[in-house]
Formats: sequence, C-alpha cells, structure tokens
Amino acid sequence: MVISLLDMAYWAVITFATPLIIAVLPFLKVQISERVLHLMLGFSAGILGGVTFVDILPEAFAVAKELSLHSIYVPSGIGAGFFILLVTERYLLSTEEIHGGHFHIHGKPLDPNHGRMGVSALTFHGFMDGFVIPVGFSAGPQVGIIVTLAVAIHQIPDSFAALSLALGSTESKRQASLYVLATAVDTPAGIIIGLLFVGLGSYMVPLGLGFSAGTFIYVSATDLIPELQHQARSLLVVMSMVAGFVLVMALSMFLPAV
Repeated sequence: MVISLLDMAYWAVITFATPLIIAVLPFLKVQISERVLHLMLGFSAGILGGVTFVDILPEAFAVAKELSLHSIYVPSGIGAGFFILLVTERYLLSTEEIHGGHFHIHGKPLDPNHGRMGVSALTFHGFMDGFVIPVGFSAGPQVGIIVTLAVAIHQIPDSFAALSLALGSTESKRQASLYVLATAVDTPAGIIIGLLFVGLGSYMVPLGLGFSAGTFIYVSATDLIPELQHQARSLLVVMSMVAGFVLVMALSMFLPAV
C-alpha cells in the first residue's frame, strides 16, 4: 500500500502536539497524584496490549502469508523488538530508582542523572511508537489509524511520567517542560525512520509489524504491568488495563463502519 506523506505529516503533528499539553502543567501549578498516574499507566498498558494482539500481530501474520514469507519471519521481528528494548534498558538506561524508565514518584528527590536517564528511556519508547505508525498504515488504513490513536493516547501518561521524573530531579520548570518536549519530538522522528523502513519493500512490513509488537509487549508486560503490580495493587488499576484493551477492540470492530 502506498503511504501518503501528507497523512504522515498530519499524524506527526498530532503525536507531537499531544504531549505538549502536559508541558504547560508546571506553569499552571497543576499536580497529578500518584494514584491518577497509576490509572493512566494501567490504561496505557491495556492499550498497548490491545493494539498488539488485536491489530498488529494478526495483520503481520496475514501480510507474511500473503507474501509467502517463512513462518519464522514475524516471530523474528517480535524477538528483535523485545530484546533490543531489553538490552537498551538493562545495559544503557538502567538506574536503581527508575525501572524501565517509566516512573517512581514517592516524594523523594531523584538524582538529576537518573531523571535524564528515565526521560531517555521514555524518549526511546516514543521513538518506537512513531516507528510503528507508517508500518501500520502500510498494512492498511484501519490498522494505521488504530495504531496511531493508540500511540497518541499512550503518549499522555508517558508525558506525565516524564514530567514526574523531571519535577523529581530538577527544580526548574523550564527544564521539566524540556523533558516533556523530548517525549513529543521522539514520535515524529520515529515516523520518519518508519517511512524509510517500509520504503525498502513490502517484505519489510510484516517484519516491522512484528518488531513493533515486540517493543509494545516489552513496554506493557515488562515495564508497566510489573511496576503497577508492585506499586498499586488496586482493582481500579486492573480495570483501567481492561478498559484500554476493550477500547482497542471497540475501535477495531467499529472503525471500518465509520
């Protein structure tokens, strides 16, 4: 499928603008409680799981079958995405206070280096979010739109997490907003790389979808859910995960009729 560069520019603007809403919060003196952040991150985990298992993986296997590719093709992409994030976080972005680069807001100040490392991890995740958008559209408009909406929604709690890390490691509101800005720029950058990737040929689409699924599985199942289980043993958090998954299922069912 031919991807419209104008459409990609449009979605790049949307995914860039979404986190910037969060950047103004320090100046408005708006405080986000840890409980609210847990609910948002649970919702985000459900969205990532839903878009992975309801849309990305079924489409990846369908495209691979259509192109008569080897059955190991998509699983190779899944493994690559999963282990690249694992290696990146464990050996390049690991800290004692920040697990998976997502959040730890218990009122104690973080070392500035830890805040930067956490935001770096979030930025890398955002880059991967952008990468999957053109890959999704190359598989079809329905998959592309659902993936993009999921990414846009997922960006909001990630930006809150970046803001929490920033405020915990710096007293500068300007610096905190710059941290959030970093989580806005990363997704459009990933879109550009994703466009270049799918431009290599149609056989790259199922590999890219598998790779994206692997990163989403890692973020959801290895970063978000274990952290939430450790910090927030709440039925509401579990329900927020279910709500995120159900939202993706609803979009997948009803979006074609729109």
